[in-house]
Amino acid sequence: MSRLTKTRSQLRLAWASLMNAPGFVTAVVATLALTLATLFVVLSLVNSYFLKPLDVFDETRMVVVEQSLTYDDYDAVGFQSYQSIVHWLKNNQSFEQAFMMNAAENVFLYLDGQPKKDVLYVGGEYFELLHTPFLLGHGFKKGGTLEEADNSAVISEKFWKEHFNSDPDVIGKSLKTASEIEGDGHIITGVVAANFSPPYMIKAGSVDVWYPTSSDRRFFHNDDWQSPWTNTFRNLKLIAVLKPSVTNEQVKTDLKAQIDTIKSQWLNNGGITDVKPVVTPYREVELGNNDQLSLMMLAGAVGLLIIAVLNVSTLFFSRALAQHKTLALQAVLGAKRKTLFSSILLQSLILMSISVSIALFLSIWGIRLFKVLAEGRLPLVNSLAVDLNLVLIAVVMCIALAYIFSMITARLVNYKTLNNQMQNSGKGGVSQVSGRTVRILIGTQMFVAALLVSFSIMIVSKALDTINRPLGSDTQNLYFAQLFQTNNNATLAERYEQIKQYQKVLQNSEGIKDVAIGQSPVSARQNANTLTDVEGKSSIFFPSQWVGPDYFDLVGTKILAGRTFSEQAMRGETNELLVSISVAKWLLPDQEYTNVIGKSYKGLEDKMFEIVGITEDFNHPKYYDESFGRHMWWPAQPWSYMFVIETEQGVELTSKQVLSLLRKANSHLTLWQFRDLQQEYDDLLYMSHLTVALCSTLALFTLLLAAIGIFGVLSYNLGLRRYEFGIRMALGAKKIRLFKLMSKEAVIPVLIGFILAIATVLAGYFMLQEQLISWLIMDVRLQLIAWTITLIIAMFACFRPLLLLIKAKPMAALRND
Repeated sequence: MSRLTKTRSQLRLAWASLMNAPGFVTAVVATLALTLATLFVVLSLVNSYFLKPLDVFDETRMVVVEQSLTYDDYDAVGFQSYQSIVHWLKNNQSFEQAFMMNAAENVFLYLDGQPKKDVLYVGGEYFELLHTPFLLGHGFKKGGTLEEADNSAVISEKFWKEHFNSDPDVIGKSLKTASEIEGDGHIITGVVAANFSPPYMIKAGSVDVWYPTSSDRRFFHNDDWQSPWTNTFRNLKLIAVLKPSVTNEQVKTDLKAQIDTIKSQWLNNGGITDVKPVVTPYREVELGNNDQLSLMMLAGAVGLLIIAVLNVSTLFFSRALAQHKTLALQAVLGAKRKTLFSSILLQSLILMSISVSIALFLSIWGIRLFKVLAEGRLPLVNSLAVDLNLVLIAVVMCIALAYIFSMITARLVNYKTLNNQMQNSGKGGVSQVSGRTVRILIGTQMFVAALLVSFSIMIVSKALDTINRPLGSDTQNLYFAQLFQTNNNATLAERYEQIKQYQKVLQNSEGIKDVAIGQSPVSARQNANTLTDVEGKSSIFFPSQWVGPDYFDLVGTKILAGRTFSEQAMRGETNELLVSISVAKWLLPDQEYTNVIGKSYKGLEDKMFEIVGITEDFNHPKYYDESFGRHMWWPAQPWSYMFVIETEQGVELTSKQVLSLLRKANSHLTLWQFRDLQQEYDDLLYMSHLTVALCSTLALFTLLLAAIGIFGVLSYNLGLRRYEFGIRMALGAKKIRLFKLMSKEAVIPVLIGFILAIATVLAGYFMLQEQLISWLIMDVRLQLIAWTITLIIAMFACFRPLLLLIKAKPMAALRND
């Protein structure tokens, strides 16, 4: 018989054997397919973050250059001034290629609704170094000087479809922003394909339009004003490709030497005492700390796999018990030990192949779902896929699991006594698993399950803490609108009268309950400023916001001491400031915080501001771990017109409605921003809500698998010991005695595993608390609830098999099946 024919025959026999045990096959496939599908989705994320190369020019040589500004008593890292970045771009000795980029937002005139879109100012090298695919046209020319204005523009495929109706002749058409009333605006040269993912490090990869760096009026080609050293930008970056053999340390030395050549420009400018370069690998900046998140997810998925493997091992124990007659018959007919193992291995391979195949199929849909849930919230989401790396991992796992489960089955088969077993009708055909093995299986399952549940609850606790933390502001039925008028030559006092007029127009409109002057209390991005006392000591950066005197009452932010802004402050006649209670305590750590009222500090534009009020803390859900409720409030002087609008219950407001209402008062107004504050707040909490859902599901799934595993192990063990328990019951053994026996075999291992898990959790948390604080916290109340539920479920799984056996009659327990 040829090897191929023999293999086919063995496959048919293995398949037929499995078909005789549909319950076993279903349980194994369902358990492993669901668990492996979860693992494969997480592995796809880990693959993108750690293994798969980024689709860029050369990530091994690409770096992100930022700066660290040193003041008298603190450093401000990651906020860049144009002066430093431009100087490094022009004078470095270490870069083969480099470009600047900075994010902004622009209102586009002559497009329907005058939309406000995300804009990225970049050098021409951007498109080549980041392998940008173009649907139409091309990018900007490389090597253009920053002094030469370039009127090119590149748009995204989404922008092209939404505002140009997929016009194939869009190349050459112009775009005009609100700051480009005069002139031809920018000419579209290209359309970027939708499958391109802009750098996540800048506004989470949100870009609609690309402009050349030289078009950024915040620094270039603005004769009236240029950004000072103290005006820094988080999104301003320098991306560079290092020359071959140049190291990061050499780059830092080079850039430090270059910035020191213009030391006279920045030294003591706003209190700056030193400027140092921060050079980080491109991949590290792009991922941020999300690689830690992927590793935490991987740990959870691996924990589930361990429990699933233990559960399936139990099923294979039972399968071995059921197969012993067949194995004995094959032994009598001359089957060798190797042949019997091959038969077992073949069945395991078939099962694992089915499980892995289904898992890969499910993971494809799982990845699609994950992309929908995480797009714009995690980097490299678009690169997730079932690729060759994942398939190879799946194949390796298929073979490894098949071999593991085959070995488990084979170790239970006593080949030397199979012939005697056949003569005795198979009685005792499979050796009973030792009590030690049973205890190890139970203890291990309990340890892994309790560990996973505890860490899942800590992550849930962190998310719930963010969700339930009082914001310090209302958001229900609130909208934010910001408008401006180009070429408005009115004085600040005149503008204040105008904004009061526009406020009345909105207040008198149907469906609008109240209107206040001020910025949105919730935003995905925050401004931050420092305060300098009369002795010249600068504070840390405090998040800040521009509001009017009526803002606090409208949004429900309590003023704890002092008062709100005066009319004079709104007209620019006096400089006033309100701070949150945490800022007040930071400024006067050794005094009563209310003593800060009346004190003056140097703030915006180096002007002295008097603190006139103290508010409750403002707890931004995204930045709380950095600011801890600290917040400052500047008077919203009407250089533009900002309103927080409260509508009647059930009334929805749109940007077009606001613009239409106010254009009745001034036809030259343009809408810069419009936001639904409740929707914006919900978006900020989206990942927290998703985290609660995913981690709660993980904890429940973990408990379910662990309970099934413990139940399965004990059911198997009791099944093999039913004669022993039957004799004990027939001889009059009391139930309490049987429960004591079960306690020794099951409860003690459960408790040992549980206690070890709790000890590991507590030790790990307190040792790594600083590193983990951004991801999880220890909520004792929730942990106690979780631990109690875990123990109850485990105890139920321990005693349920014995209860089922006790309910049977003693003679029934002795019946030989």
